[in-house]
Amino acid sequence: MSALQPQAKRIIFACCALLMGTACTDGYPTDDAPILNPFKMTQKQRLVAMNKIGDDADLERSWRYELLPGCVLRIDVDGELRPSPAVDIALLGAAIQIARDRVDNTFSVAVAESGNSTQVLAPVLESQSRAMASRTQLLLRVIQRGCSDAAGKTVSPRAVFPWQSAP
Repeated sequence: MSALQPQAKRIIFACCALLMGTACTDGYPTDDAPILNPFKMTQKQRLVAMNKIGDDADLERSWRYELLPGCVLRIDVDGELRPSPAVDIALLGAAIQIARDRVDNTFSVAVAESGNSTQVLAPVLESQSRAMASRTQLLLRVIQRGCSDAAGKTVSPRAVFPWQSAP
């Protein structure tokens, strides 16, 4: 019986190792999700990526984006309290900025319209994740470049904020 004991230990050890090896992978992906290159995406795919970030960036708010004719970005924020009115801003020639708020440790992405002397910024995203803010800024810049290439670098229409009347 003492001769079977080492063999039984090996069998038990092998079974335990097998169970532990399969338990660790159960339900988890074996590969990382590929990061898509925004330079190889279509404008529609870039907006889908931005909307995904907008859904995940903040627990209290949801950011939605739509690209209107003339390269105008519609930004719609639905928050915990109530939905805000949508903001439309022309992307051609606009400055896309990212900033950090050290008080609440968030990162924000904003767009300042070209030729805007008062530099009114339209908020595009606010998140505690620097990666999400940086990815949004990159996507916006590539969308802007795509619009510029498609329009032949023409001047875009003026943005209309909720507190302004349409031109």
